[in-house]
Amino acid sequence: MLVETIKKGETTFYFHDDYCKNTTPEEVEVILNNIARIAYPALRAKYMRELQKDETA
Repeated sequence: MLVETIKKGETTFYFHDDYCKNTTPEEVEVILNNIARIAYPALRAKYMRELQKDETA
């Protein structure tokens, strides 16, 4: 079931509770680690681009 929708800039986040509703804490930890493994490189790259842009300004 969709529980929340967040729009930030061009991105829309959809949060569903059916994915983790009956999940153990250990399974949640694995899921969050997988999300971090995927998202961290992109977030770090964006941060580094912003740093370089600020340094050249």
